[in-house]
Amino acid sequence: MSTQDRNIGAILDDLYASEINTSISWLWDGGIDLKLGDALNGYKAEGKASTFAEAAAWLRDQACTHYPDSEFARKYGSIV
Repeated sequence: MSTQDRNIGAILDDLYASEINTSISWLWDGGIDLKLGDALNGYKAEGKASTFAEAAAWLRDQACTHYPDSEFARKYGSIV
């Protein structure tokens, strides 16, 4: 497993641990669709990415922006 793969996994694990809802979906030729938030409480941000590394970075940056008081933002906020 590469360092990049571990970083993507860590970001996703930390989003989950901080109870920050996300949605990741894709069609084989349509890129990766990203949403921060959920249907019940509303989406804070929506975006697209072409790689999983790009998707993880987008989710990290958006989570830090929209949930600045979260444990996740305390961990990753200096990166953004």
